[in-house]
Amino acid sequence: MTHVYLTQCGSFTASHSHGGTLAETLHTHTFTYEVTFYGPLNYEGYLLDFREVQKALAQIVRPLENQNLSTLFPQPTTEAICIWLFEQINQKLPHLNQVRLAEEPDRWITYTGEK
Repeated sequence: MTHVYLTQCGSFTASHSHGGTLAETLHTHTFTYEVTFYGPLNYEGYLLDFREVQKALAQIVRPLENQNLSTLFPQPTTEAICIWLFEQINQKLPHLNQVRLAEEPDRWITYTGEK
């Protein structure tokens, strides 16, 4: 049986601040995400319908858009947001392999779930 990876990318703009050792005042990022699924092709020769993937991701990301993430997460780190995205997506779509999230183009967080 043939297995494939499917990756859907997107972005959202949101702000956050940090206390503690990170100590940053409220600032804004355009977060970029990559969501990767892995599994067998179905009888029609595809893993997941891109339209369904895009629709589900839009619903999950919409509450984050233009929000102050510090009001939504106790620790609004990119790590925490990446894990939250993974958990939300994993509830809605099968075959989730990993979520990657970047707050800047040169640094990414990758989460593959608790294995």
